[in-house]
Amino acid sequence: MTDQELRDLVAENSRALAQMREQMQEQMREKAEQRRIEAEQRSFEAEQRSFEAERRQAEFEKNRKDSEKSFRDLNKYLNKVSREIGYIGNTFGRFTEGLFLPSLENILLKDFGLDTVAPRIQRRQNGSFVELDVLAFSNSGKNTAVVVEIKSKLRDDDIRAFLGQLANFPQLFPEHKEKKLYGMIAAVGISAEQKSKMERLGIYVVQITGDVFKIISSKNFQPRDFGLKE
Repeated sequence: MTDQELRDLVAENSRALAQMREQMQEQMREKAEQRRIEAEQRSFEAEQRSFEAERRQAEFEKNRKDSEKSFRDLNKYLNKVSREIGYIGNTFGRFTEGLFLPSLENILLKDFGLDTVAPRIQRRQNGSFVELDVLAFSNSGKNTAVVVEIKSKLRDDDIRAFLGQLANFPQLFPEHKEKKLYGMIAAVGISAEQKSKMERLGIYVVQITGDVFKIISSKNFQPRDFGLKE
């Protein structure tokens, strides 16, 4: 090989190496660009996820606040309805008591021989409170007190509550604690089961007949003295 041929071969190899280096650099640039694009894509996707998470959190907070407001509004409405129902119930109860009180007075004054009939008696003592629909009593002779509960329609819970009133009566009304104490429930609607239950408990049963209240307790009924015993 001549010197010229050797120089040509070296020059050719140099060009080939330069071309290879250029191709490798181009490939490296392409890979770097691809990694940059992928990194930007991942960053974009992360921002999207973050944005979506923030949007969902904001939506959740809005729904929570809306739900809390709806619950508060519903609670206010239910409280209002409850107060209105209570007012209607109290109004109807007072109407019932006022309507039939004269016939009850007739029973208590004439049939029981008492001399005092007092409607709507309230007493608060030592943290306890009670309101009696009617309290009738006599301080002489009979020395007797009768507590009357008036209901438009009697429920079983009313009977249990009335027994509690009779049990607490001597402590709340010590001025009557030496008296015989009887209980009487007067109602427009009383079932046969309720009548039987009250008679077993020794409570007088009074029901409306026509336009007045009448005692409907059985002839063999034995009233119970709920007063304090020695």
